Amino acid sequence: MRVMKGLSYLASLLLMAAALLTACGGGGAEQGDTASRPGNVLTVYTYRLLPGQDSVLRRFEQRSGLQVEVVEMPARSLASRIQQEGEQCPADIVIFPDVSMAFRARLQGLLQPYQLPGVDQYFKDDLGDYEGYWTGLSRIVPAIAYSSERIQPTNLNTWVDLAMPRFRGKVLAPSSEDPYLQSLIASFILHNGEDAARAWVAAIMLNFARPPQGNTMGQLRSLAAGQGDIAITTASDLGYLRYPLTYQEYLIGEGAQLIIPKNGPFNTHINVTCAAVPKGGEVNKAVAFLEYMTGEEAQMDYPRVAQEHPVNVMAIPSDFIIEEVGPVEEDDLELNLLGQYNAKAVQILKEAGWQ
Repeated sequence: MRVMKGLSYLASLLLMAAALLTACGGGGAEQGDTASRPGNVLTVYTYRLLPGQDSVLRRFEQRSGLQVEVVEMPARSLASRIQQEGEQCPADIVIFPDVSMAFRARLQGLLQPYQLPGVDQYFKDDLGDYEGYWTGLSRIVPAIAYSSERIQPTNLNTWVDLAMPRFRGKVLAPSSEDPYLQSLIASFILHNGEDAARAWVAAIMLNFARPPQGNTMGQLRSLAAGQGDIAITTASDLGYLRYPLTYQEYLIGEGAQLIIPKNGPFNTHINVTCAAVPKGGEVNKAVAFLEYMTGEEAQMDYPRVAQEHPVNVMAIPSDFIIEEVGPVEEDDLELNLLGQYNAKAVQILKEAGWQ
């Protein structure tokens, strides 16, 4: 529970008792009383801490007068945490790695809507929820990586190509719990139908080099270890390994090359990291944060440190994106559809036996 300055011991006890009576789902001793929050603190729940993000947040603090507190936790814990804390949730912003996770949180009644009256005119508004429940902070591009030392794939331009028999025993894939994989399957359903999605999943499972496991970054580690020759990953995962924190991480990505496959005849499937406002959040603080983070200044840095694509068209992508990824013809699907079809995608993976 947040320390409350200037309160008597008795008053502190009374507030703690009130929190215990009103908290949702137990754990009341860890809840924060929204009314007692310092007026100049903005709390962010996130699934990751990015190298270099501190400089972006410090500039926001200087411009807004707010102090940013960042709480990191596993992505799978974000929704359950804000559900448990309910109206007493101390977070003003929750950052999800994937649009479907934000969509599910909304369906669970965990989020509140907002408007961004001062949003930068160059923010791509199709990368935010039209009803104001989430805003994209960066674009994620699912991709294929391959070992340039062991294979030179030909005619590997689409996700359908990856399921061809010529790649038997070569493909590394994340587990069925990976949100980017689930959204990729949802996109496949939307473009090609359920039957085609089931056939694709069944065919690609025949190409596995080992049972699926871990997340998209884990596939690059397995690729470097020689467990397979082709990996389902994201462009930003390989980009991180191009500019890592350690030399050992650099070696993991050294021999990998990237392919950005199409999911339909013309376009590339994309996803977005999403920022949302939980039920207990202070909307005015959250709006100030979102307007800054989607503006040109923050977008020049925040996506770059993650090797992700900016959501503001005036921002300059990272050198990795310019040099290795290049232009991406983005899918024009409404992104909330990925959330709507997530359950169907999970069902198809489960029924197929994708671990």
